[in-house]
Amino acid sequence: MKKQALIIALLATFGFAGAAQAADGTVTFNGQLTSVTCTVHGGAAGAASGDFTVALPTLSTTALAAQGAVAGSTGFNIVVGGAGDTGCTDGTKASVHYEASSPLIDPASGNLNLAAGSTATNVQVQITDAGAANAPINLFTNTTSTPVVIANNTATLPFAAQYFATGAATAGTVSSNVQYSIAFN
Repeated sequence: MKKQALIIALLATFGFAGAAQAADGTVTFNGQLTSVTCTVHGGAAGAASGDFTVALPTLSTTALAAQGAVAGSTGFNIVVGGAGDTGCTDGTKASVHYEASSPLIDPASGNLNLAAGSTATNVQVQITDAGAANAPINLFTNTTSTPVVIANNTATLPFAAQYFATGAATAGTVSSNVQYSIAFN
């Protein structure tokens, strides 16, 4: 009986000691949901969906002979809304949020690794934000583009994609992809 009382006393003393420790801080999460419902058109206004392909130019590997070299910048747009898209409210800011969980994003560079089946080596695809003087977007850490104000129920978000050498590039095919969402403020 005394052993049982001792065990209970020890558990009461040490077993719950963690619960009495003070917290070091609080994390607060704030967000906002919007009723803005713009249609997303990949590549050009009126495109059937948000999925599209950007055709990078065929270049010589000499343009990508050294680590850090970039070449083949090719512009593309993501268009939200359009004429008569009343769910796409004028004055609202739209930006592209590249999903950091996209499997081809290289956490070290923030660029896109090549998809399976690509035969070129030592090359990645880098996305730049034309709304920010074509600054490269680190898709791993800075996934949201420069916002554009919706006017006449539409906004065009401009970007470019280019080859980025991770070393002396070798000849072959290049394919990559990234998922995105539209963010509204």
